[in-house]
Amino acid sequence: MAIRSDKIGQSWLLPLAVSELIPEDHICNLVEVVVDNMDVGEIEQKYSSGPGNPAYSRRMLLRIVIMASADAIWSSRKIAKLAHENVVYMYLTGHEKPDFRTICNFKKECEGLIEAAFKETVTIAKALGILNLVHISTDGTKMKANASNKHTLSKEEIERIRRIIARGIAIDKEEDKLYGDKRGDELPPELNTQEKIREKIKEIEEASGQKMKGTAKKIIVQHVLGDEKDKAAIMKKLDKAEEELTKSGQGVVSITDPESRFMENKKKRKELSYNPQITVDHGSGIVLANEVTQDCTDHYQLQPQLEMAVENIDGLPEWTKVSMDNGYFNGPNLRYLEKEGVDGYIPDSQQAQKMNGKKVKDGPYSKDKFVYDEVNDQFICPNGEILTRKGEYEYKGKLQYSYYGANCGECPFKEECAGKSKQRKITSDDYEAERRRMAGKMCSEKGKEEYKKRKETVEWPFGNIKQNMKFREFYTRGLENVRIEHNLVCTAHNLRVMWGKLGGSVATLCNIKGLVANFAFRVSSI
Repeated sequence: MAIRSDKIGQSWLLPLAVSELIPEDHICNLVEVVVDNMDVGEIEQKYSSGPGNPAYSRRMLLRIVIMASADAIWSSRKIAKLAHENVVYMYLTGHEKPDFRTICNFKKECEGLIEAAFKETVTIAKALGILNLVHISTDGTKMKANASNKHTLSKEEIERIRRIIARGIAIDKEEDKLYGDKRGDELPPELNTQEKIREKIKEIEEASGQKMKGTAKKIIVQHVLGDEKDKAAIMKKLDKAEEELTKSGQGVVSITDPESRFMENKKKRKELSYNPQITVDHGSGIVLANEVTQDCTDHYQLQPQLEMAVENIDGLPEWTKVSMDNGYFNGPNLRYLEKEGVDGYIPDSQQAQKMNGKKVKDGPYSKDKFVYDEVNDQFICPNGEILTRKGEYEYKGKLQYSYYGANCGECPFKEECAGKSKQRKITSDDYEAERRRMAGKMCSEKGKEEYKKRKETVEWPFGNIKQNMKFREFYTRGLENVRIEHNLVCTAHNLRVMWGKLGGSVATLCNIKGLVANFAFRVSSI
């Protein structure tokens, strides 16, 4: 058998265009079309004037960060490296070589443009007929923040740090009177060894009567050793931590990412996380809307997600059915669905447990066995006795109603229903009718069949994002930054889905260009 000669270092008589080295079915062609049809004129105008070297094109930077997301690359340094080495990225940059700081700053400064790119993928999917919108589902997942569970502070620790720092500043002022001012860029003689630093901390702790450990002690050490700029940054960090601690209502706050929250994941482990939300089209798998929240539950995400989806697809068809798990089952959400005329399917906690094959305690006199008469606002017990509203009270900021008054004394089932020497009482709120209607719908065969679509709609995009795209935790810190990351990952997911369904041909790209010209997303408001 013959062996081909080794051709390393061989020159081409006529150099090839970089585009000729890229396969026609490569997804970068779709990335190029989507981004090139966006109007970025106004945002680029912000960078077109002023002193210094010309800024890189925002369109070019957007192309490579989206392409990197589709390739499951999240590091700005790695993207910058690819612009030097990879023909796909050389093509998308037009042979430009932005450094990692430029790429990183672009993500922060142009978050509106990144959000617009996500919306553009939804617009194009609709224009190409990929969306069918017969059934859509919303769900959330707990995703780990870029923060350690150990680096946290309680309110007491923050206050203690402030007291110790204040005492340390007082001691420093006294020493300045004795020894004079230093240049400011070197350690003073009394702090030029680790032993002296420990002694200084000990002195401050003894003077303030407070002992510190772990994260709190590190902050104090940084304050002792830092210059004026460092000290100001530490105080700002403490202010932010205290603000987020008050806002969250949790016992401790992360000092590395104060905006993250302790949440319980599927492994029943509590860790610092965020709660990303997505709304997905059942027929295509396209993410219609996405958001990242700090809420530990999904209770308040139904309305924002549906409103976002409606905006992105320019209206929800009247035949669309919507499903969500029991985390979204609450009165305000159910009333919102009815008010908006949305055909929703959400099980209550008992129904969800039964669907998952779990045993549920279900007695003959549990609350759901009492019929609710909406017209007269009363409950009717299984033996025909009536419980009327007798009082109201506030619980955790919500108004609750008490229903009782049935003739329980003569009932042969009194002990089983109400217990010894008690009268049966039912507690409810202003949303009982909506809960009963939804529960009735979910008991029907149609309701069960529709709800089955939820898992095959919204679970696999999360699986694709976490497993195939290797996005299992956030890389940046702060709510604003993680929202940028999540927009990028959802954009990449949509592009992958679209490219797979369209077959990735040149003819398809030509069709997209023609359609997108009429459906291009405008970003003039950015």
